[in-house]
Amino acid sequence: MREQSRLSLRQARAIDAVAKARGFDQAARLLNISQPVVSRLIGTAETLLGTPLFQRGWSGTEPTVWGERILQSCSAVLDLISRAEDDIAKISGVRPNLRNFMRWHHLDAVAAVVRYGSASAASAHLSMTQPAITRAIATISDYSRQTLFDRRRDGLDATPIAQRLAVLRDELLQVLGTIEDLKLNLRPGLIGRLAVGMLPFSGQNLVAKTFGDLTTRFPDLRLMAIPGSYNMLAEALRRGEIECMIGVLRNPPPFSDLEEIFLYNEKFTLVARRDHPCHRRRQTIADLKNENWIVAPHGTPVRSYFERLFQTVGERPPAQTCEILSFGNAEEVIMNSNSIGLLSYSDQRIANLPADLKKVDVDLPNNEVAIGLTVKRTGERTKF
Repeated sequence: MREQSRLSLRQARAIDAVAKARGFDQAARLLNISQPVVSRLIGTAETLLGTPLFQRGWSGTEPTVWGERILQSCSAVLDLISRAEDDIAKISGVRPNLRNFMRWHHLDAVAAVVRYGSASAASAHLSMTQPAITRAIATISDYSRQTLFDRRRDGLDATPIAQRLAVLRDELLQVLGTIEDLKLNLRPGLIGRLAVGMLPFSGQNLVAKTFGDLTTRFPDLRLMAIPGSYNMLAEALRRGEIECMIGVLRNPPPFSDLEEIFLYNEKFTLVARRDHPCHRRRQTIADLKNENWIVAPHGTPVRSYFERLFQTVGERPPAQTCEILSFGNAEEVIMNSNSIGLLSYSDQRIANLPADLKKVDVDLPNNEVAIGLTVKRTGERTKF
């Protein structure tokens, strides 16, 4: 079997390192090689397999759905090599250095000599020259730090260490096989990655429910729900690290390369803990001017609405900025404070508030707020 038909052991190490380090620079440091070498190893592996193995993601370089499958094989290969090193150390008392330096042609040469009993016979079987067989065995003997064969008049006798390396070759071939073996036969349906940025709004649970359904229907689809601030997620969307973000729309978005898709309306709503004094009688906005407030940061639709709300009655109440990216956590902060909070709610969610939270009985003018998707603008209108 030609080495060109197999993923190389160096490529397997590089794939494993990039996945664990979540980046090429970090992988290069792990492997003690240069970043261009790591990039070249990944690039040649992708060419052999005919598919991308990594993509830029929210938290760094991450495997594609294809890369995840190949990564499993690469990690298994490295485990098998480590076990062989353990076994050889038990046999000889000296631990070999195989993981970083061993190549397929080293193992092919050892296995062929173990099977056929001489370098000349192995040469004929592998279509390699006898000097090449001899060099390969000498090299892996150095890495294993042991003599692999004892000379006899008519050939070579394999030591237990050579026999263990021949077994290792068979084990590795079962895991990596040929390039055709590694090409994936995925089940029909959606594949790839769907990374959704989640702004704080009451419908965040809808994303979780949708993801739950997608995991059942499309097992080869990788899903990521990423909470964040608008600016943080917008930059990730523009860089291609996420596919969309969902939450309160800006109408229009502040970046010309983004577009918004309306889904439904929520309403800005005042809430406070159930035993807060503000619930003792019906209130007006002017009545609440001296209360403590927890409000989203400046530049957000929630903060803009809050400021307009009190400008209409000529007031400027004190407000503490609180940026919490999980809607449930925002409710928890309000329940555990002496402040009133301003959040956006769907009718269903406001009817099912947590037991320790209560809507403040006050009329809010023009409090509808649009919820929807923000996506990167393409040549054609995005369709969902």
